[in-house]
Amino acid sequence: MNRLFGGGKNKGPSATNLQAQKSKQIESLRKVGAIEIIRDVEYRVVVSQTNTNLTIIINLPAQFPSEKPVLTVQPAVGHPWVDAQMKVVGCPNVNNFSMHSDLGQAVQAVLEEFRKNPPAVVPQHYILGFNNPTIGSTMVSSPPVTSLPSYAGHFPQTAPSSTGHFPQPTPNAAGRHPTIPPPLPPRRITGAAGELGPEQTSPMAFNAPNFSAEFPTLKDMKLSELHDLMEDEERILEMVLKIPDLGKFAQQRENLSSSCVQLAQSNLSKKPEIENLKESIISKNAEYDQVRAEFESVCLRHNGLSEQFHPSHIQTNLKVAVMEADEESEKLAEKFLDKEIDADNFLKAFMERRTVCHLRRAKEEKLNQIIMSQGLHF
Repeated sequence: MNRLFGGGKNKGPSATNLQAQKSKQIESLRKVGAIEIIRDVEYRVVVSQTNTNLTIIINLPAQFPSEKPVLTVQPAVGHPWVDAQMKVVGCPNVNNFSMHSDLGQAVQAVLEEFRKNPPAVVPQHYILGFNNPTIGSTMVSSPPVTSLPSYAGHFPQTAPSSTGHFPQPTPNAAGRHPTIPPPLPPRRITGAAGELGPEQTSPMAFNAPNFSAEFPTLKDMKLSELHDLMEDEERILEMVLKIPDLGKFAQQRENLSSSCVQLAQSNLSKKPEIENLKESIISKNAEYDQVRAEFESVCLRHNGLSEQFHPSHIQTNLKVAVMEADEESEKLAEKFLDKEIDADNFLKAFMERRTVCHLRRAKEEKLNQIIMSQGLHF
């Protein structure tokens, strides 16, 4: 009997009211165009703006819908409904969410608010500059920030300007804060003698020489001597090569050239390893395709067997078998009445068919009792 009924008692637990409500909420979420990222955990809705697309990420906690969903916005924007962590905190439908609320309507309320009052997208370098105050510190030193603007509570934190204060955009007629322009690159200050300021940190840095200090004899030479010097290229070259900074520059160039050669050789030495890893990835990809094909084949066979040995399918087959045995016994009775078979053969065959019929009917009734008592499992 246990083998016949396919172990119906091993089925999973019945769906709870919480699961049913969760499925209902997710179905309402799909109606507003949500895309499933992680089943029953994360969904996303894309909002088209003028210059970019905003993505609303809906995260469902483990006890959802008993717990409120968490809505976040990407990329970073400025809006009264969005806090510094890009979470939607100003929507009443989300803040007052309960088990009997409609998640799709809550998300639709956020979408309508974003359409009426489009949020201002904050450039990424502002966020990086604020979160990493050391960025650009070697180029421009800014005074400390002394105060935050009044809208900082619902505008993402941005990098301070060179005056030490945060930029305060002025809303337009539609109430939208314009996107903050990127800051200007730091300027390098040039000294009086043509030398670059302390910001010049490149390994190829070369300061223009002070000619009066490097060539003290030039100021005492006459005009004719200077003309003769201009015509003598070998003498000029000899004087130039004696400049200490020029020798340092040539040495730095040689060091950089040697460093580039070593780096290129190091990269070439890693080529066999990269090729081996590439072949390994190709092999594992082929193995993955093979295992995936086998898995899909086994899944098809599993689905077929699951359908074949489903209790309702077995019950249907038993009902058909009962009717077949009953019809066979009726045919035997008609043959006996028509005197086509004798009494001994009729009695033996009739008893066998009626026994089979009653056994199948008993099995079908017992299976029906199990299905009725544990109907939710099937």
